[in-house]
Amino acid sequence: MLRPIESALRASVERAYNYLNFVMDAHAHGNMLRLLQSYNNESGLLTTGFVYDNALALMAYLASPTSDHMRRAKVIGDSLLFAQATDCARDGRVRQAYVTGPILSDEGVLTPGFVGDRGAVPARQFGFTGTSTGDAAWVGLALAQLYAHTHDRRYLDGAVAIGQFIVDTATSPYHYGGYLGGLAADGSFAHQWSSTEHNIDAYALFQLLEQLTGEAGWHDKAERARSFVVAMWEAAGGFFYTGTQDPAAAYPQPEAGLVAAMTNGSADQINKTPIPEDVQTWSYLSLAEHAFAQSIDWAATRLSNTDGFSSSKSGLPAGYSISGVTFSDRSKALTGCVPGGVRHNERDAVWLEGTAHLAAALRYRQSRGRHGQGHGQGELSDRSRALGYLTNIVSAQSNLGTCADLAGRPQTVGLTSRTDGALCGDAHGGALTGTALPPRSGIVAASSDFDTGFGFGYFQRQHVGATSWFLLAAQGINPFRL
Repeated sequence: MLRPIESALRASVERAYNYLNFVMDAHAHGNMLRLLQSYNNESGLLTTGFVYDNALALMAYLASPTSDHMRRAKVIGDSLLFAQATDCARDGRVRQAYVTGPILSDEGVLTPGFVGDRGAVPARQFGFTGTSTGDAAWVGLALAQLYAHTHDRRYLDGAVAIGQFIVDTATSPYHYGGYLGGLAADGSFAHQWSSTEHNIDAYALFQLLEQLTGEAGWHDKAERARSFVVAMWEAAGGFFYTGTQDPAAAYPQPEAGLVAAMTNGSADQINKTPIPEDVQTWSYLSLAEHAFAQSIDWAATRLSNTDGFSSSKSGLPAGYSISGVTFSDRSKALTGCVPGGVRHNERDAVWLEGTAHLAAALRYRQSRGRHGQGHGQGELSDRSRALGYLTNIVSAQSNLGTCADLAGRPQTVGLTSRTDGALCGDAHGGALTGTALPPRSGIVAASSDFDTGFGFGYFQRQHVGATSWFLLAAQGINPFRL
């Protein structure tokens, strides 16, 4: 069933789907197995496609289930199943990211694309070969929802395998319980910290698996994740902390730290900084518990930003501004160079994906009859506030959707002019000459370059994840639930 869309958003939603279609067809067409390239060719990540972004794109297609969108959703789902089935570990995992098109490495080695001689090709050149609990859970959610639309058992089996992988590899032995962060890039080392976001994702996946399989065992697994999330709640401030620290980090001898953490609850310590946006909004979308709904308003208030008025670090055109939220409280305070970039942190920058998270959470809260928790807004305030955030995203789509890189080149995607079609760096001619992205279609990750506070940055680049979240929020979709 096609969902009604606010008239003010209808054209923007159509353009956003055009962007996803364009990116999806950049390296292959029809029903060929493939994933979407997360960012443009000039991003520095070449043809990397993150599984989180692709899970979101799959669910964005399901949000508007036309025949073409359903075909595309199934191609992404089949590609994720292919990656899962051909992984060398054969244990239900998917990797953080895969190569979506041909890449020529600095050593002159050509990677042909997503489908290699031994299966799906992980993005090894960037170290994206680990498996985080959160990324895996998002893939499981997407496959489970695809099953709910198609009743094709393969997708549910894939989601179940991912859920079991999380249980087998990430169940935490420590005081706060829940699930650990996942496996590092070597594919075997298990992170010993736990993320609130990851446990939010795992809770939603396990709840959905219980609903779709009828197997009661998933309920206890879901409750384990929920109990961790609830333990991260700071009632006095009305927000969730980011998770727990690696227990070994507090001890000179890591082995002693791990032993102490398993026997002494105080050793499993809450990580109180930075405080990110996503756990504030996703917690309500996933748990749907009124007792914690105030976290949405914490994000809207404490992470609010307007970019473009006064800072010399802003990447916006003169006289243009945009409002929304940023990634974390540290994003509003840091002043150094953005990790992976050349500019200093723009403390007023807007994170467009996070702004869509907030819009989706407000729309979901309004739909459940919970309005303006703790702030006394009127009955329609959540809906109107969500529309305001979505309107700012539409403004970014229209005004930043044709933005160029620092050298003035347009943002492109897809095959290049090289005879082998490969993307490569400046050492091999800098053949980043793909096809220019359609104007005013994709949503950029950030209004200006900014530091998340977690060791990486976001930039003014069109992004599959940000665009997909806009599509979900604009159509009133909660991706954590059927």
